[in-house]
Parts: sequence; structure tokens; C-alpha cells
Amino acid sequence: MKYTDILGVSFVNGTIQEAVEKALRIAEEHRSAYVVAPDSEMMIAAGKSERFMHVIQQAELRLPEGNGVIYASEILGSPIKTRISALDFASALMARMAEKSMSVFVLGKDYDVVETAGINIQSRYPGLRLAGTDDGYFDNELDLIELINKEKPDLLLVGYGSPEQEKWMNRNKKDLDVGLMVGFGDELPVVAGSAQRAPKRWRDSGFEWFYWLVKDPKRFGRMIKRSNIVFTAAWRRLVG
Repeated sequence: MKYTDILGVSFVNGTIQEAVEKALRIAEEHRSAYVVAPDSEMMIAAGKSERFMHVIQQAELRLPEGNGVIYASEILGSPIKTRISALDFASALMARMAEKSMSVFVLGKDYDVVETAGINIQSRYPGLRLAGTDDGYFDNELDLIELINKEKPDLLLVGYGSPEQEKWMNRNKKDLDVGLMVGFGDELPVVAGSAQRAPKRWRDSGFEWFYWLVKDPKRFGRMIKRSNIVFTAAWRRLVG
């Protein structure tokens, strides 16, 4: 699989099918690797924190989640073929895992969201075994790890939100007995049905940001902040 470096992060530069097949092989090796999907905000945070940058770099796969990452790659002269969202990636991966009767464990912060997401995953991928769900509220984190390890899931969806979920996966990978972990914070409510995605035509057009701006003008400040990655890429291209 081809990878492309964008501002210090080596991103998958291929199709979602290629990324899924690579992830499936990793899950079958059962070595507690993790996948991250940096968007513009994550990239900005990583640029300000050497520790968080290290967490992202230690992931087995780094998916180009945000359109800002795609725009930055074009400015830098190393275009990434396509955006790969964590939701699309995990959905395609679970479909493949269902064919092999593999298992998934869903971890999040909200009990109702996690439980509903688990039910929906079972319904959507009947060949995929739901190893368990949990909202992660343990006085001792080792108790949570023991609960997960008891089931030895092939896939662990970690829905804590960024940067907490990425740091959690990095911190605990050596103690976990799982196949593969995927950071899944923003996607878990979508799977549970308590949040929605932009329509596919907007996601595919590259103007998803405009859809959400029209829906919620209060996002404007956040979107301006996200555009920093484009200016950073332009400056890097200018100065070399």
C-alpha cells in the first residue's frame, strides 16, 4: 500500500478497499495495533504537541479523514487519491469481518449510545459477533482492560473522541488482547442513530463543510480554525 507524508504524518494513499484488506490482515494477526483518522483539527493539535504527533505516528494506519488533509496534500504537490472516513472504513471492515465470523467490542462514553450502536451493528452485520459493549466507567482502568481481554475481540471500536481515544489506544495497546483498534468517537452516535452525516453527494463533492455551515452557522469559527492546515501547507510549500 502507498503512503504519503503530509506535515509529518504518513497517510494511507489508496482506496478504502486496500485499507480494509490491510486492516483485516492486521486484525487476524491479533497484535493490538490501532488505526487513527486525522482530520484538520487533529493535525493542528499534533502540530502543537510533539507527544500527540507521536501517538498519531505510532498508529498502524492513518486514514485521511478530513477534506483539509486532501487540500493540504494537493498544495504540497503530493495529492492523496481519496478521503477515507473512519465511519466508511469501519463499516467496510466490519462487513468483511462478518464474512469471517469475527468479533467486535464497542467502547464509548455514553451507555445508551454504546448499547444502541452495538444493537445496530449486530443487525447490520449478522455474521459479526458482538463481543461486548461498555461505557468505560471503571475506577481502575485495568478492570476495563481485563473485561475486554476476556472477550479477545478482533476489532475494538474506541469512541472516546479525539484526542482522548488516540491517547487511550496508544497507552493501552501493550496490555490489550485485541486484533485491531479504531478511533471512533464522532462516528459512534451516527451508528447509534443519535447523529446524522451530511448527504453522500455533499461528502463526495468536497463541500461537506458548506453543508454543515448552512445547517449550523455557529460552526463558522471552528471551520476557520480548521483551515489553518491549508495555510500551513501553503507556507511549507513556499519556504520548502
